[in-house]
Amino acid sequence: MFPFVKMNETDMIPSIIEIFWIEKLRFTQYCFQKIASISREDWERVPSPQAKSVAWAVSQMAAFDRNFAFYLPASMALSTFFFRSKIEELDIEKDLVEIRDKFTPPAFPLHFLDISIQRAADLKIPESDRERTRIMKEWRMTLVKIEEKLGQISEAEAYKKRYTSLTGIYTIPGAINHSTEFCHRLWNEHIVPFIKSES
Repeated sequence: MFPFVKMNETDMIPSIIEIFWIEKLRFTQYCFQKIASISREDWERVPSPQAKSVAWAVSQMAAFDRNFAFYLPASMALSTFFFRSKIEELDIEKDLVEIRDKFTPPAFPLHFLDISIQRAADLKIPESDRERTRIMKEWRMTLVKIEEKLGQISEAEAYKKRYTSLTGIYTIPGAINHSTEFCHRLWNEHIVPFIKSES
């Protein structure tokens, strides 16, 4: 079974959700740091007819999280009426395996775990051009809204609520992980080639 260790770092959201939310915030902060370091030329470059630009990929990542924020409140309400059985850790693990098989994600970037962050509002916006600064600020606000909604879920509700959208029905931890891994895949496919290797 997946080791769901209680963290209680934020004191804001249930521990079973927090595990995946902190991971989401860490990855987003990492993305912000790297987005700002990409040259303007590489930001807009389309390396081949089949490829997409970094600007396109980042916009898609932010848009996916906006959709998450849009569907989350309705999902919470629907769960009250349609999903009454308790979620077991095995159900969450099943979600994670399904998401892993869907995205086949590589390991997170080097030094990923060195990033310390507890709240979406603490996401730091590095100095960049106007377009990227706007995208990062709006993205951060989206995550703040998601976090506020997650903060309304009790520990007991975290094992009952489900997230429903066009992408499927997931446990709340699974939905957060799905959002992270969707962004992770876009990052690796379209952005990593423009980032200097880390050591």
